[in-house]
Amino acid sequence: MDKKLKMATVTAAIAIVVVLACTMMSDIGNEHRSSITALVDGFDSYGDLTLTVTEEELQSIGVTYGDDIRLESETDSFLAMYTISHNGAPSYSAFISFDGDKACLGFFNLDARNCTDLNEGDVVTLSREGRNPYYDKIPNYLKGYTDDPEDYDSPIVFSNFREVRGGDLIPDYIYRSASPWNAGNRSPLADDYLKDCGVEFMICLNLNEDEVAKQVEENPDAYASGLFKEGKVLSHRLHSAIHLYPHDCEFVIESLLKAEGKIGIFCTQGKDRTGLHCAVLEGLAGATYDEILDDFMESICNYYHIEKGSEEYDIVSKMYPERVFYLFAHPELIPHPEKIDWNSVVFEEFNPEEVFTKYLVDYVGMDADKVQKAKGKLTGRI
Repeated sequence: MDKKLKMATVTAAIAIVVVLACTMMSDIGNEHRSSITALVDGFDSYGDLTLTVTEEELQSIGVTYGDDIRLESETDSFLAMYTISHNGAPSYSAFISFDGDKACLGFFNLDARNCTDLNEGDVVTLSREGRNPYYDKIPNYLKGYTDDPEDYDSPIVFSNFREVRGGDLIPDYIYRSASPWNAGNRSPLADDYLKDCGVEFMICLNLNEDEVAKQVEENPDAYASGLFKEGKVLSHRLHSAIHLYPHDCEFVIESLLKAEGKIGIFCTQGKDRTGLHCAVLEGLAGATYDEILDDFMESICNYYHIEKGSEEYDIVSKMYPERVFYLFAHPELIPHPEKIDWNSVVFEEFNPEEVFTKYLVDYVGMDADKVQKAKGKLTGRI
């Protein structure tokens, strides 16, 4: 054999041996596997699934906060965002976060048990799919909010207090805020603003009557407590996942019809439950789509320091309230919104009065005359 050919052959053989050796060593000590498996070992108190996987194991396949994880089982396959908490997860989309050392798989604004075929004891394979398209564009939203009034522009912003407006809604009639009882140091401010505006009746969306009674006992001097003692507070523990509990809407409409005088409406922070139910009231009063969206997003700006008109504002709007509003207009999709390709949805403006009226009558099952009376009370037409 030619000497040069021999040398080339030997060199090639050595190269192959080196590559194989490196591959074997890599396989032995590989810290970045392509996938891992976990067991579904139950459900937590929120209805989220719990998985037998650790943060270290997720990191071993290259997963970091903001990544999309592909979950696959014999019966299901879907993506879940890896995030610190559900905050930042788009509505009706899956997320994985840790509660202590327990991995939780949830669907934001949904009950995970109704969103996947996974059951306790099932084995799932997890692999990194890539970067979530939203995560890096919503830094303020992900950061969350604080309970320090010094971090906010004013006490009114801090307590998320304002008049409910839109369409033909009677001016100086309904006010919204954080809770005057159990929103930490926001509560005394909210209570004072509700008093100063002359609110005579309150609708509480985050506590049942017994829970309100306990708050009144602990805060006997609050203005809201005085109204409760006079029988001028209606309360019910509502859910932020409004479409899972459509009869929550009925409670708010019924409370509106029973209320006398100026109304204050609130949940804990006055942004999610209060925001969605105020949107319905505003819509029934003839508010435009932009008006109800702007009012909902004002709370998001208040809490998370997001600038209106910014890219982050538009992204949060589309991943949260506009998805919820879309289902008001398309109730046939409510049973499984997690199956909607939300990235392909075009959010079109609709007539809120028509859409919310149809939703309340046809989907919730409310009496049409009662809905009409609510409209009349909101606008002064009765």
